[in-house]
Amino acid sequence: MKTLIIVFSICFSCLSFFYAQTSIVTVHNYNIEAVLSESTQTFDVNLICSISTTENLGPIQFLLKSETNLYSVDYRTNNEWREVPFIFNGKDSLLLMAGEKLSKNTKYDLKLEYSFPVEEINDTLLILDRGHRWYPLIVDKVFTYTLKCIVPEKYKVLSSGKLQEVNNINGRSIFTWDCNKPVFKLPLIIFNPKNYKRTEIISSENDIEFYSLTIDSIETKNILNQADTILGYFNKTIGRFSRDKLIYFEVPDFQGVNVGSGLLTTGSESLELIGKGYRDALILTLAQQWFGAGVFADFNKKGFFFFSISLPHYLRLMYVRDSDGEELFNISLLEPMKRYEEFAGSENDIPVIDVDMPNTKEKAIVLYAKGPFVLSKIENEMGRDNWRTFLADLYMAFCGKIMTYDDFKINMEKYDKTGGALILFEKLMNEKGIPE
Repeated sequence: MKTLIIVFSICFSCLSFFYAQTSIVTVHNYNIEAVLSESTQTFDVNLICSISTTENLGPIQFLLKSETNLYSVDYRTNNEWREVPFIFNGKDSLLLMAGEKLSKNTKYDLKLEYSFPVEEINDTLLILDRGHRWYPLIVDKVFTYTLKCIVPEKYKVLSSGKLQEVNNINGRSIFTWDCNKPVFKLPLIIFNPKNYKRTEIISSENDIEFYSLTIDSIETKNILNQADTILGYFNKTIGRFSRDKLIYFEVPDFQGVNVGSGLLTTGSESLELIGKGYRDALILTLAQQWFGAGVFADFNKKGFFFFSISLPHYLRLMYVRDSDGEELFNISLLEPMKRYEEFAGSENDIPVIDVDMPNTKEKAIVLYAKGPFVLSKIENEMGRDNWRTFLADLYMAFCGKIMTYDDFKINMEKYDKTGGALILFEKLMNEKGIPE
């Protein structure tokens, strides 16, 4: 079985300081105006970040790329902008010396003006994402945003959310994107549409757009039709897809699929494999639109990778069962467990709940093999109808929000008629070895 890489584009550095300094901060919204200048090969950004805090603040730590030329940082109070001192205190680490200027239970606007160099685009493309740290980022926050991006008129701009308008003025194009439902990252793609073929299908339920570079129209339509069917399944089983549109964008020399909310950046090799019938990544990355990029796990807390990887994998298996039957479901569930059996219970094994990062082969296998197996046990204990109602209500309650491990258990308890499912869940999540 071929395995496709799923990329979450999450930053893991500087986390201890982040959580000591910014766990009390809420990021509400970004309002961004960005200009791509081909003549100077720079990207100029004027950004307002709306935040609030539950306590009086000291310094605020953001991630922002070190190559940034940061001209000014200000905060707004009483309709006046006041300067905030700042320093870069490490690789891609920006420290704002807010001091006691920002008091608790008050909403503030931070304004940053900066630029950073970009390579010459010509007829290629520019992709900026969470991992590029092109906007001031606090890693455990979700937010809404408005993005106005000004580019030379030969280029087009994609992002999450909804494209509100496109204006062409004096040889430049102005794209305005509005993302009014929270996301965990702010992606930006600038490309020459002459190099891409745009294909769109609008069905009774879904609007899916595909920008293909190497795959032919037949394969594109095939992928779009499969995606429409899969989205329709999860619409019915869990709840309506929370985005207005789903966009696929093909990138050559990219490994796997980078999952954003309503935007999937997909490598050419991955698309070729999907076209040859390897559907796992297609189903998985669509399942993550519900849990992963729709309902967000609590970053760097217990259960984060279980909810981001294991739960969507089990949703994928549910789709396999309902579309292809129990036999293929059981094969797809048990085949990965053979790899887990090779080290189950050994010193290399680790309880599912203790996987802090999939940075070893064993941890990755625990997440995509044992994690879904645990969920199959819970579904059997709860009963299939209760399990599906539980998932649907969980999605309704937390779509666009961060869900903690305790949230998951509290909601499970509502549909656990005997109390056995929650007890079993805690046992299986916290022990090594193959569940009985």
